Amino acid sequence: MIFTLISSFLIAVLSGMGVGGGGLFVVFLALFTDTPQITAQGINLLFFIFSSGSAVCIHLSKRQILGTAVLTMAAFGVAGAILGSLLSSVINEAILRKLFGIMLVISGIFSLMRESSPKKAERS
Repeated sequence: MIFTLISSFLIAVLSGMGVGGGGLFVVFLALFTDTPQITAQGINLLFFIFSSGSAVCIHLSKRQILGTAVLTMAAFGVAGAILGSLLSSVINEAILRKLFGIMLVISGIFSLMRESSPKKAERS
């Protein structure tokens, strides 16, 4: 239990820094706590709400959030959540695990490519 609490805290810190802690939390739950994939994803949604709350407050106070962008993303997010929920009820859990793992690997590759891009270094 202590290990899970400490890990959750550290993943929340990474998430607050923009590292993508949500994906890490799903992996942690699935590998170290034997939580089923679908349950881990549901717990991750709740985890994300609380771990990102402070970041939202900071960005709001600095007026760094664009209302129209938030509304547009929220609309597409709701549509995607409904579609994903419907798909997850008809796709086998083993296939969902593999698809999620592939998505994480692809996302990691894109993140690494963006970090090592010369354009990124020139803007700094």
